[in-house]
Amino acid sequence: MTVYAEAAKRVPGLEEYLQGPFDLPASSMLDTDWMRARVVETGKRWNCADARVNGTLWWYSASSTLAFVAVATVMVTGEAADPTLEDARCFLRSNGYLGGVVTDRTIAAELLPERLTSAFTGIIGALSVASGARSRALWAIATDSIANRSLDVGAALGDRLLGSAFAEQLVEQMAAPMPAPRFVDVAGRRFTRRCSCCLLFVTEEADMCTSCPRRTPSDRLRGLEAAARY
Repeated sequence: MTVYAEAAKRVPGLEEYLQGPFDLPASSMLDTDWMRARVVETGKRWNCADARVNGTLWWYSASSTLAFVAVATVMVTGEAADPTLEDARCFLRSNGYLGGVVTDRTIAAELLPERLTSAFTGIIGALSVASGARSRALWAIATDSIANRSLDVGAALGDRLLGSAFAEQLVEQMAAPMPAPRFVDVAGRRFTRRCSCCLLFVTEEADMCTSCPRRTPSDRLRGLEAAARY
């Protein structure tokens, strides 16, 4: 059984990222022109002309996808699907967002920080050029994606605290300009205390996210208390 299949058996929702068709080389994400096309697609989806916002929105989704696959495989099996983009395949969803990435390679858990740093560095570099989004803002989104997905996997394994501990260790070991992940316990449930903003509210197509750091602390707390009930 592959690490993907083993992880998908334990982690709800992972399977949809593994169904393909995986018809694109994952290294496409290192190409500035390819990334520029994703920024344009995202702008059409959200009716937004600001390339910086659109690049940020695309990465908010893509980094979550990349983190989910890597974190789920390593937390469940002890080995990670190698996040190296070369020789890996990916696919896009109908909205232009990254649908998933697969490879034939697995790596030991201790190699994941270095490999994930390398993959994220290449993508962030191309996307920053294509969109004008600041690389440090994109790295902060990467931190929150790792934190959120680690909590998800921890919950699937029966312990969200296991997930937050994993995220803290992984980000600490990544040689990247990333803030440390932060967490908050609300009504008996652990959430990511976000350090980044996806900028979706700027498009006027949606409100701020429940955990958006731009909300007032009291407003964010009310939203998280409601989320904790579900």
